[in-house]
Amino acid sequence: MKRLSCLLFVLAVSVNVVAQQPAEQEITTIKTETVVVDSGANLIGPQWLMNDAVPIDTCTVDLRLNMYWETAGFPANNGDSDDDFLAQPALYWGFAADWELWIRNQAWLGDSGNRNAFADGNYDTWVGVMWRFADQNGFWPAMGLQVEGRFPTGDGSSGMDGELRLNLTNDYDSGLRSHVNIFGMCVDGNNSENVELDDDDAFDFFVPDDSLEDRDIQYGLVIGLDGPLGDTGNLRWVADYMNRSSYFTGRSNMNVLELGLEWKLSDETKLAIGGRAGLDDNEDTLNFGFGATYSYTIRYGS
Repeated sequence: MKRLSCLLFVLAVSVNVVAQQPAEQEITTIKTETVVVDSGANLIGPQWLMNDAVPIDTCTVDLRLNMYWETAGFPANNGDSDDDFLAQPALYWGFAADWELWIRNQAWLGDSGNRNAFADGNYDTWVGVMWRFADQNGFWPAMGLQVEGRFPTGDGSSGMDGELRLNLTNDYDSGLRSHVNIFGMCVDGNNSENVELDDDDAFDFFVPDDSLEDRDIQYGLVIGLDGPLGDTGNLRWVADYMNRSSYFTGRSNMNVLELGLEWKLSDETKLAIGGRAGLDDNEDTLNFGFGATYSYTIRYGS
């Protein structure tokens, strides 16, 4: 009986000691939020100087028409007129998740297309693809890598040009987005070097022989913001600044400011309008420009 009493006493003490132990500490899990930027707010190319890291939705095709006007001094306008007009039809295709493919054609209109010795290259075709290889993760931006090439389908065009661009996009709770583009171009074309200076050439009065030699390697940086106007977010403002090398050798870098609006009219249609202004007196930089792009979306598949 004594043994049984002792055993029960020891068991009771043990249970009491265990009951007085501190509760198990909670395990704190820190989660890093990954943000997939809504493609409904993507920038409408080819309207802007910058691009974002947001491809259009999978199984969608955007048909876009860009109309652009600029006024510039020689040789930024590349022709006989201070006022140049451009029509740029384009097709954008979200052919797979995180992928976007596009094709566009540049057609200079009116006397903008009749560029005397500079007519070569009008109606050239550009084909590009962008891959978003990383979504936004905390403070790290969404990242997209794009490649675009110029194919010599135009009047007297020659060679091919290529561009490699890294697009960085950060999305904030307020709906504001920030963008950084870093790009480099390899210029293999010969579309602005076919100037024969003779007595019949309208430019021989003020154009030296070597003033229009293309830079073989061109590069630049674009930084910008866009954000909502109003509660719905259907109307957004866009602002960007570009610093890039000049088109031709022997000239300083170009500086251009751009401001505009994007308006989502419906689930299928969007409109973008914007203006540009050169911030320096570099002969390659435009004075002023204005453009508008209309986009119509076609969806297919389930």
